[in-house]
Amino acid sequence: MNKKTIFLLMAALSCLVMVSSCKKPVPDPVEVTVGVYVLNNGNYGGNDASLSLYDPSSKSLGSNVFLNANGKKLGDTAQDLVIFGSKMYISVYNSKVIFVTDHKGKILKEIAVAGDNGNLSPRYFTTYGDKVYVTFYEGFLGEIDTTSYSVKKVAVGPNPDQVAAAGGKLYVANSGGLAFPVYNNTVSVVDASSFKVSKTLDVVVNPQYIKANPDGYLYLISTGDYGAVPCTLQKIDSRTDAVTTIQGIAPSFMAMDDYNMYVISSSYDENGKLTCKYYVFDTKTDTYKDFITDGTDVQNACSISVDRVGNMVYIGCSDYVSNGDMYVFTQDGVKYDKFDTGGLNPMGVFPITELK
Repeated sequence: MNKKTIFLLMAALSCLVMVSSCKKPVPDPVEVTVGVYVLNNGNYGGNDASLSLYDPSSKSLGSNVFLNANGKKLGDTAQDLVIFGSKMYISVYNSKVIFVTDHKGKILKEIAVAGDNGNLSPRYFTTYGDKVYVTFYEGFLGEIDTTSYSVKKVAVGPNPDQVAAAGGKLYVANSGGLAFPVYNNTVSVVDASSFKVSKTLDVVVNPQYIKANPDGYLYLISTGDYGAVPCTLQKIDSRTDAVTTIQGIAPSFMAMDDYNMYVISSSYDENGKLTCKYYVFDTKTDTYKDFITDGTDVQNACSISVDRVGNMVYIGCSDYVSNGDMYVFTQDGVKYDKFDTGGLNPMGVFPITELK
């Protein structure tokens, strides 16, 4: 090989090294919130449930998403929504149907589960493994196969509300809400692998809302008997299923973001006026502090939700007559926005995220 050839090869290699060293690294994709669905419950018997879509970046709202996507109404008393993979599951309590849709609200499947006296009434969802779970107010927990849409069910306690998963188990809050004034006081523990009830835990009467943190602790709100027994916050250790009561706070609604739980504590005074207070509860230390830090006054709260990716907290408010209001706060408790939800009685918000 002559000197000229060697020189040309060395020059070419030098150029390749220079090009390689100057090439910018491709950043890893980041999960971002691209929209937030708002589920409006409507009035019982009114057939006026609806779905709206809020864009937190532009602070804009699109109403009647479900109606526009399918040419028909969502139904009577929408209860809950869960986003799982490429699909959304929407429970409509009084219409006794679960809609499975794509992320744009287009129906992929309608699920109705038969009971002894007609179809069952779906309430709240959770997910675990590759399954979606749903409570039915007639006293069942359902396991939805996300491919075939078949539903297995197991009997739990009376009038179950929320369900949460921890430690390979599903914890179902049995409210007994239709047995006023004698509410139920149990949580059914369902083994996820066998889908059978393994035990029943005694808790404060009228358990309704339950969430789990990443360490396997569950937090349960029992709303009491609206008289002598107040709202009570309880903690369940999924390793032992021991139940303890947390003093000093009487929450009505909650939303969980990993270790932080955002809480509404509401009560009526002697004149029947509703007063709401808001806290952030640290589940690592079981301590709490005020949430709203900028003095914003929020009343008539009926739901609270958190967008962990967008770092926002949403508080839904309703007078049960006109469209609801949604307050949007940063996780530091500073108001970011307020908007009309486009429907009655907002049950919560449900973020759509993408990798970008």
